[in-house]
Amino acid sequence: MARARRRKVGSSGGWLTTYADMVTLLLTFFVLMLSISVVDVERYKAVAETLRNSFGSLPTERTAAPGESAVELAPGAADPDSTIEGPPPTQLIELDAPPTADTHQQSARALEDLRRQQLDERAAELRSTMSDAIAAGDIEIETTDDTVIIRIKENASFPSGSADMQRAFEPVVDRIADDLVDSDDRIVVTGYTDDVPIRSGRFRSNWDLSAARAVSVLMSLRDQGIDADRLSARGMGENNPIAPNDSDASRALNRRVEIALIPTWADVDKPQLDGQPID
Repeated sequence: MARARRRKVGSSGGWLTTYADMVTLLLTFFVLMLSISVVDVERYKAVAETLRNSFGSLPTERTAAPGESAVELAPGAADPDSTIEGPPPTQLIELDAPPTADTHQQSARALEDLRRQQLDERAAELRSTMSDAIAAGDIEIETTDDTVIIRIKENASFPSGSADMQRAFEPVVDRIADDLVDSDDRIVVTGYTDDVPIRSGRFRSNWDLSAARAVSVLMSLRDQGIDADRLSARGMGENNPIAPNDSDASRALNRRVEIALIPTWADVDKPQLDGQPID
């Protein structure tokens, strides 16, 4: 009787040891599945084979009960003698893959296209608003990589050799200001001249004249309610011509004032000096 009791206890202890081994293997299996971010099908099959050998058989695919997640094993996993027909899979399933160089390039191109679209839409709005001034040949509107430019021609805006804006052109500048007052764009007004040296007691050089014209336009914009901290002016003289200075018609094109609308994102992309973008 005592011998039978000892045998029963020993048998129960062995059963408990086998159950503990099974729980340990299951825990190891699920920790392994949670710790990897790339699922290798061949490695998964090897792990399944190891577990099948340990437990004798594994459950096949089943439907998960509410609140329970089902583990799907490869077909035939419940039968040690079953085989999978066809070539072994070689594709890896990537989870949370890190961005590649191609991904960064695609994102950069998408951002560039979006910015170009925004500039084109802004220019189209201004062309619609200023259609009569454009048709009269007083202004032109174009875009660059990061700027919308409103180009004011000298023949409509300033008398020759003068920085005083003609009264007939003031309504045009007022309409430009109305379109810009509610925007976030930084506004840079730049004056240009041709290459003929100025002969005037008021201006020492073409630099003076171009800067004075830029300031005249800037003051008109400010008087129409545009914040002064969005405005800046500069004179370029005969530099950066848009046409060769080889005829009267070409020189007339170079005598101009340009209003550059610079979006906030363009300033972010530029190097900064004391908190201000460097043009």
